[in-house]
Amino acid sequence: MSNLPALIVSSEAELLGSDRLLRKQFAAGVFTRVAHGVYMRRAEWSRLDADEQHRALVRASALRSKPGAQFSHDSAAAMYRLPSIGPWPNRVHELVAPAAGGTSRRGILRHSLGIDPNGTEIDGVTVSSLERTLVDVACTSSFVRAVAMIDHALRPEREGEPRWGLGIPLVSKVELLRLTAELAPYRGIVRGRRAVEFADGGAGSPAESFGRVQFHALKLPPPELQVPFFDAQGLIGYADFYWRELDLVVEIDGKAKYGPNRHFQKGVPVDELLWQEKQREDRLRRVMRSFERLDWETIADRRELAARLARHGLRRG
Repeated sequence: MSNLPALIVSSEAELLGSDRLLRKQFAAGVFTRVAHGVYMRRAEWSRLDADEQHRALVRASALRSKPGAQFSHDSAAAMYRLPSIGPWPNRVHELVAPAAGGTSRRGILRHSLGIDPNGTEIDGVTVSSLERTLVDVACTSSFVRAVAMIDHALRPEREGEPRWGLGIPLVSKVELLRLTAELAPYRGIVRGRRAVEFADGGAGSPAESFGRVQFHALKLPPPELQVPFFDAQGLIGYADFYWRELDLVVEIDGKAKYGPNRHFQKGVPVDELLWQEKQREDRLRRVMRSFERLDWETIADRRELAARLARHGLRRG
């Protein structure tokens, strides 16, 4: 990407005779250390969000690695702009040939699982294929985190979203299941397969993926996803979750919809977005029996979530 913040490598600065100046500016707080021997201007670093900072860490680690080093797991997921439920790790992951061993070095966790022959390059970093990345994460991360990433990868990226423009083909559940079978008896493969089987590209955001996992944990009947609703004026919109037998719609609110880093309608003031959403909700309520709106905190609290949904007749099935 052309607008990536610049990284300064101390070994290159030494060759140019500017290493003394770099050390002086680092001590003065002008630069921050991204990885061992790699720096970025502090002002640029502070403007990056958590996802961008982790991608900068991966890029910095790639500059320290041998040519052709292939990054994987969370590191590749970050480069693919997959969403992370929970913080990114403070180390990066690299695939190496089995003969090389899995010895890690400062800030880099090496996996002697073999190089993915279908790897690709993003922002100058060689990463494992999207399919392999998803399976690796599913086998080593939490169920909800893996599901959110796979849900995201299964649906077409919409213009304005982070992965838009990378030119990465969609993955399919069939392909992911085939890869899990090929990798068996890969450590964690049973857990990984569960996440792949549960994933659904109909989920429109990480919050919706989180909701799906929580409904499953509460043993609630699974909802239909992104169901269109109409009235006399035409299409009202697509409901996040719909339980047809109860005529119940549940919508998810969060920063992805109204926050400063939202991917859509960035030029629309928040108060206008809220007004548009109220009008949409009023129209929805007129064409259905029950409506509930949830935020991230409510989804995270299973007791409160179960109580809110039970008021509409939705209980363990």
